[in-house]
Amino acid sequence: MPDPRLSDSRAIDCRGNRKRCLIVAASALVTIFAADAFVRRMAPTLAAYDVADYQRKPNHLALRLMPDIVLMGSSRAKYALVPKEFRRLTGLETYNLAIAGTKVAEWQTIAEHLFSERRPRLLVLGVNASEFRADYLPTYAARNLFDFHDLLRSIRIEGPSVEIVGQYLRRTLGPWWATYDRRYELKMFAQEKLAAALPKHAQLSMELRARVAAPVPADGFEHPWQRGRQLRNLEVRLLADPAGIDAASVPAFSPNAAAWRRLEAFLVWSERQAIPMMVAYVPNCPRTERRWAEVEPRIITKIAEICRARGVPFLPCEPRDLPRTNADYLEEIHVGLPLAERISRRIAKRVVALGLINAPKDSLARGSEEEGARP
Repeated sequence: MPDPRLSDSRAIDCRGNRKRCLIVAASALVTIFAADAFVRRMAPTLAAYDVADYQRKPNHLALRLMPDIVLMGSSRAKYALVPKEFRRLTGLETYNLAIAGTKVAEWQTIAEHLFSERRPRLLVLGVNASEFRADYLPTYAARNLFDFHDLLRSIRIEGPSVEIVGQYLRRTLGPWWATYDRRYELKMFAQEKLAAALPKHAQLSMELRARVAAPVPADGFEHPWQRGRQLRNLEVRLLADPAGIDAASVPAFSPNAAAWRRLEAFLVWSERQAIPMMVAYVPNCPRTERRWAEVEPRIITKIAEICRARGVPFLPCEPRDLPRTNADYLEEIHVGLPLAERISRRIAKRVVALGLINAPKDSLARGSEEEGARP
């Protein structure tokens, strides 16, 4: 016969374990809520480390008069499309809306959100083969831009993806848990406070804070060589340390990649909104072109096919049309300022020649005279 005292002891232990579990759970919840409240109180301080590239430029553009020409793309277009060259040749207000890290889904989503009511007279899309890789998933768009309609569209185009849904949930639920949503800013804040122990990390945090504090330029264009930063070009870097150069990864090509459906959908949307568009290829440096020789021409051909099918002008960038060397690049993926100006002049001239936008005659004449005097 079981000993009743043993049963009573086990019951007491179970109640004790449940009590301890409840105390631990309650303590954890109190700690989480306290930390979250602390982070929310620090929001103004932490905002100094929040780059918010996906918000800065769109918000800046939303608060000003809509320019005649809007330039879009990734960091390649951010550095390669120079608004002042478009203004010089067309006489029309131009804004660089290109954002680092973006691809077709981001361009499409930003355009739909920004231009549904106020429309520019022309969109110029600067593209590169790297933005149409076969393994492309719009995780950045899901994290920074998607609403529920955008998420459903992504499921239809890219297929169901745990990663995309997870990033979307982080976007929608993150503000409810400030400690998680602001963890990067917390890291930067802590690094700067620990400058004595982490001087290099603190320097990075201070540089980030200075970048965030800088206002968006009136035309949206920023290039390191404008501010005297990163002045060494790729050729100099290669001579100094060839092994230290980060080689841009070769994009995988597939004619059925989701990025192509995204591009076509973007062009269709632009047509329905009666916003003329031009797609221009932002070229790689010779070093990259040699490594990408098997895949880049196929991607360019596919871009041209989609543009042609939708009646959108596409301007490739063959070396014979725009000579370039490694010395024209900051590193493998970004063009230097002089080459950016030449690329922009070439695109602007084609825009005018195709009659995509009606530019004032005096600016056309002046632009032609200036262009003739330039290399």
